[in-house]
Order: sequence, then structure tokens, then C-alpha cells
Amino acid sequence: MKFYIFFIFSLFLFSSSHAQTGNKASGSLKISSKILDASNSLPIEYATITLIADSSKKVINGSISNKRGLFEIQNIAFGNYRLFVQCLGYEDYNQKINLSASLTIPEILLKKKVVEINNVTVKSSRQIIENKLDKMVYNLDKDITSQGGIATDALKKIPGVTVDIDGNVELLGNPSVKFLIDGKPSAIFGNSIADALQSIPNSQIQSIEVITSPSAKYDASGTGGIINIILKKSKIEGFNGNINLAAGTRLENGSLNIAYKKGQIALNAYFSGNAQLTSTTPNGSDRITTPLTNRFIQDNISDFYRNGYKSGLGMEWTLSKTETLSASIGFSHFAVNNSGSSHQQSMSYDNSGLLLSNTLSNRISGSKFNVLDFENSAVYRKKFKKEGRELELTYNATFGNNTSSYHQEQFHQGSSNAFSGSNSENPGKENEINFELNYTEPVSEKVAIETGLRTTLIDIISAADVFTLNSNSGTYAKDNQQSYSSDFKRTIYAGYFSVNFPLANFFEVKAGARYEYTKNSAYYSNSSNVHIPDYRHFAPSLIMAHNFPDQQSIKFAYSYRIERPEFRDLNPFMNLADPHNITTGNPNLEPEIGNKFELTYNKSFEAGGNISITAFYQRNSPDIKPYITYYPTYKIGDSVYTDVTVTTRATIASEVRAGVNIAGSIPFGKKVTLRPNFQVYNRHLKNPNPTPSITNAFGLRGSANLSYLVSKSISAEFFGNYNLGMRWQGRQADVYSYTFALRKQFNTKVSLGLIAVNAFNKYVKQYSQQKTTDFYSDIYRFTPYRSFGVTFTYKFGKLKFKDKEGENFNYSAPENQ
Repeated sequence: MKFYIFFIFSLFLFSSSHAQTGNKASGSLKISSKILDASNSLPIEYATITLIADSSKKVINGSISNKRGLFEIQNIAFGNYRLFVQCLGYEDYNQKINLSASLTIPEILLKKKVVEINNVTVKSSRQIIENKLDKMVYNLDKDITSQGGIATDALKKIPGVTVDIDGNVELLGNPSVKFLIDGKPSAIFGNSIADALQSIPNSQIQSIEVITSPSAKYDASGTGGIINIILKKSKIEGFNGNINLAAGTRLENGSLNIAYKKGQIALNAYFSGNAQLTSTTPNGSDRITTPLTNRFIQDNISDFYRNGYKSGLGMEWTLSKTETLSASIGFSHFAVNNSGSSHQQSMSYDNSGLLLSNTLSNRISGSKFNVLDFENSAVYRKKFKKEGRELELTYNATFGNNTSSYHQEQFHQGSSNAFSGSNSENPGKENEINFELNYTEPVSEKVAIETGLRTTLIDIISAADVFTLNSNSGTYAKDNQQSYSSDFKRTIYAGYFSVNFPLANFFEVKAGARYEYTKNSAYYSNSSNVHIPDYRHFAPSLIMAHNFPDQQSIKFAYSYRIERPEFRDLNPFMNLADPHNITTGNPNLEPEIGNKFELTYNKSFEAGGNISITAFYQRNSPDIKPYITYYPTYKIGDSVYTDVTVTTRATIASEVRAGVNIAGSIPFGKKVTLRPNFQVYNRHLKNPNPTPSITNAFGLRGSANLSYLVSKSISAEFFGNYNLGMRWQGRQADVYSYTFALRKQFNTKVSLGLIAVNAFNKYVKQYSQQKTTDFYSDIYRFTPYRSFGVTFTYKFGKLKFKDKEGENFNYSAPENQ
């Protein structure tokens, strides 16, 4: 496979180089310039520059502007040419050039495109999906089927990202993803990423950045890559804001955003909240030992409810032309409540398969989880006289309080007296503080160096008081062998160095390396001699990209990534919310280490369409996976449990994942656009444990978004996706869903939408499997996930626009709106 990837890449480079040589006029002259935004004189990155012969109209050569707006076209012969500059969201620029010597063109100023709506001139919008050198950007506010949902609904729309039925996220098939909010880590993701994502309404999200191969500047954590959620902010002069409301049969959410900017001060405030209304889910399992000695059947009914909110204040102060100071504070909260009952049947057999016993029982249970985080941050930026030289100092911290609890009691059928039961209260604190310094130094017009230091301090305190039932007295007593207290500390010291430079007049290269030293210490009251070793990692990264004329580009990326075991992965506490399906941590986990290679081709078309093809290969060694072990009897303290599976995280030898992701946008005229996404890959896993020793699994993901512009004010969209269940100690269930949305834009201020969602057809059982040498289990789940909703958006305040002559004017919403 490594040879295959290398061969494809080498062949692609040879073909590309040959094609470029064939189109290039021979000569020794060059053209260079700088591209700026006409409205604010800021440099424009990723603008496409094309040089065309004036006589033959053939493309001679091309380039792309770097992050300082600079570009250079080399090896040009004497003659007459026309230079074209194109960039999304800007008007095209062109000029005639009579080239008799190397030429440096004065700064090229691009004007933003404008459209006129009800006599108000508004700047044009971005595309829904933007492909950049080191990341993909999904502009969620442009996608109407995501407006009434939550963050996990939005993630399903992004090429390369998949979300399963429980809200777990994978990036190019890898579940090890590092999540950020506004470029900063948040402790809210430390408790449960799936629950945290489902507490963020889409109405609060501006865009989502997906970085599959992060550069050395980013934390090396997350073998799958990084997903950065950008919350809405406004930098429009004056006072403005918006209100978003959504109500439906399954989800309710709303958000309020307010912004004020005058002179050098910009302020913003926001509040958002959402609730997933109570839903009832039937589920169960049929577990059979191999050879047949025991069989255990569970049929469950569970009621699930989730809610959350997020609020914050932000400030940006322009101290001078070269200095800015920004600060923010915020609160995040989410809560999960799960309650239900279970009918259980336990059977035992002799060696000939004859039934020896058949016990019927019922279990009632419930669990709660509550998180409240306080976040604060400050960033100081300093630009120097030398263009491109910049210093950034960053502080951010999250202080979280969380409480989890469970209770469960089991009854023999027909009896009102419990024969077994337990409950637990688990309060905890999770604090994370980050200090970061970043510095950029331009060595020349084409070469820039980035370097920086970072320190992360993590402290997690947790305790659990577990009480078990004495069936004779009917009272609960504290179980000191199951109760515990813990204190986990982690300090990460990191430094990085990277350089941007051109290579062979063909590639734009960003190469770097990051060194991280992780110091761990842990105390678990009920586990003696627990030692978690320190980690030292050197993480190189490389991005090589070339832009061809006609808006084509190729990119090769390599990154070394790690996945440090988290506190919950390491904590040996036994969760007995379901005593037949116990979960626990593993203090002996090793860090997961991944080496990732990507080759990407992008092409944009004049009609507005585009295509992106990414071939990827990743090898994680070692790799961390959830691992299930069956026990006929399992003793914890003085209690003995029967027909038990214990799920923990385990280190396996390796996982190799290789595949391709194809995404695009296809316009059919001016009113219809189709955005398909297709991903296929193979996973090869080697396991030092006997079950399974080797696994080969085929993965398939597909989605499509169809939008239709009914009229200037009415638009409709349909979105559907399908995920093939993967194999590992069994097989996961297939997942599919589809969404339909309709939006009416009444004017520049008010819009109203309707959303219908149907996921995993209401009357169909979904099956998954668990399998080891000791047992085989069929698992089913009914998924009644059909909902309807209404969304409402209202923008208010005094906004500043440009009229047709480029002059500023103010526009206020009429009071009756």
C-alpha cells in the first residue's frame, strides 16, 4: 500500500510537471505583484492568477497568491499578454501587459462583488464549501437544511465527516478527532463529545473548519485531525444583531446575537439554548455463549432527554494600527437524562445443550449527567513595521463542574422486592489552562518562518460514592470497595517550527515539526501502584501544493498525530448502571500514534461547479479501540454479577486505513445545485488479543445535498446520507437519514423555514452484532427519529452597506418587521 501511494503520487507529479512544461512559453522574464482587498487593503490569499497570450489566447502560465497576497510567474518570453486575477467573492480583474523585461506590477486591488436586493446593495456571499490550502471550510449559515438542527446535523454535511446514530464523529473514517471552539480547546468536549456537540444549536455556528492534516502549529492530538467550530460574530460598524428560533417535534433551539462596533472598540454578546425533547427508544440484545452454556436476553425501553445552553461576551480593542487586544468570557451547560426499564431472561445449559435453568427478571434504571463550564480567554496581537512580522500571545482557560449519577434495581418477575441494586453519585471538576506564544518572521517575499511555544495544564478531580442494596434488609449501604476518589494531572509542554517556501518554482511548501512532552500523574484511591508514564513525541508535518491555471490544484500532505489516553479512558472505576454490561477504564493504555498521507486534487469550473478528490492512507500503531470481554460471573467487592460483558479501552497492535473521498458541486442551470459526497475505504486491524486477531473491513459513506431556488425569495433543499456499519468484534448497524427544508426570505431582515427530518425509518429494526470466542450477541434498536420543525430568523439594528458608487449609507429595519 505504501508503494501504491508513492507510485500514484510520483506519477501525478510527473504528469503535472509535464503538462506545465508543455504549456509554458520559454523565456527568462517574470511578473510579480501583490493582491489586496480594495475595501480594507488587506492581502488576499488563494487568488488565482492566469497569464494568457494576447495573440493565441492560450494559457501560458499561472500562480496563486500566498497569505501575504504575493504572487510570481516565472519563465515568460517577450510579448503581449493579458493577466487575469480571480477570487471567490470578488470581481474579476484583468490588464494588458507588454512584456519586454521582468515586471513588478503595482498593488492589484480587488473589489468585492455586490448584489442588489430591494434597493440595498449587499456584498456577495461565500460558497457553502471552501477548499483552502490547509483546511476545508463549511459555511453553515448558507445551508438551509442545517438551520434548525444541532452541530452533529451540520457535521453530516461536510465531505469526509461521518456521524453515527449515537452522535460519534469520524473524519475520513477515524474517530480520533480533536474538537476546538473558535480555535481554542474546551473542557466541555472532555466529558462527552457527542453530548457536547448536540448541545450547540446550528443557529449559533458561523462555519466549521476541517483540518485533516494539521500543520506543526496545531496541537498534535487527534490522529484523525481537527474540527474547529467558529461561532457567529459581527464586525459590521454600528449596532446590529439577529434572533433565531426553531421549534419542532424533536428539537427546540434558539439564539440571540448582539454586536456593537464604533471606532476602535467592537463588542459582541450571545446566548443560545436547545433541547432534545423526550424520546422513547426500544432496544435490546440476545447474547449466546460459544459453546452454548448461557443465553441472556434483554428487551429495554428507555426515555431520553437532553438540553443545554451557551452564552458569552466578547471584546476586540484596536490599540493602534499595529496592535489589537481581544478578550472573552463564556458559560456552557448541558444535561442528559436517561431512564427506562428492562425485561431480562437468563438461561443456562449443560454440555449437551439441555436447558438447566430459566430465570426471568426486570430492571428499572436511570442516569443523569450535568456539566457547567466557565471559559475565559485573551489574545494580544502585534504587527511590526516589517510586513508579515507578527507576534501573538494567547491565554485561554476552562473551569468545569460536572455531576453524574445512576440508579438501578433488579426484581424477579412477579416480585416487588428487589434482589439486587446499586446507585452512585459522581461529582467532579475539570480545569484546563493554556498559554501560547506564536511568532511569524518573513525571511523574504517568498519565505516565512513560524515558531511558537505552548503550555497546557490539566487537572481533573473526581469522586464516586457507590451504594449497594442489601436484599435481606432492603437498605442501601456504602460499598467502600466500589467507591473511589481520584486526582488526575497532565501538563503538556510543546514547541514548534515551520517554514513556508516555494520549491522548484512549482510547489508552495509548508514544512514543520512539533515537539511535545506530556507529564502525567494520577491517584486512584482503590487502585494501588497505578503509574501512567510520561510521553515524548516529535511530530513532523508537510504540505506541498501547486495551483494550475483554470482553477485547478493538487496538494500532498503528511502529518504525524497522536491520541493521548484521556482521564475517562484511564479511570478504573466500574460503571454499574447496567450490571450485565459494565464499562471501565484502563490505566495501562498507551498513546495512539498515527502517520497520515493525503493526496488531493481540486478543480473549480466557470459555471460554478467544483470537484475535490482525496486519496488517503493512515497507519496507527499502536491503536486504541473499545474492547469487550465476556464473564459468566464477575465479582466487584462483595457483589457477584452474572452474564456480564465488560467494555474497556484497549491498545491493539495497529490499524491501517486507506481509501478515497470524492466530493463536488454540480449546478444545473441557475436554480438547481447538487452537492454529492462519496467515501470508500478499507481497514486492516491487527489485534494482540485472540478475538479477533485480524480484521479486514470495508467502509462506505455517501451523502447528497440538492438545492432548488424556487424564486428570488424561496429556496428548498433535500439532504440524505448513508453509512455502512463497520466490523470490529462484530458489526455496527447501518445508518441512514434524510432531511427536507423550505425557506422563505421575506426581506433582508426576516426569513421563515420549514424542516422535516426522517432518520432510520421509524418502523425498522436496526441490527448490530458483538462477537468474540466466548459469545455471540445480536443487538437491535428501534429508532423513532421522525420530526418536523419551523425556523425563524430576524436581523435587527443599523447596518452599514455600500451603495453603487461605493459610498457608505445606513439602513435600518422598519419597526413593523
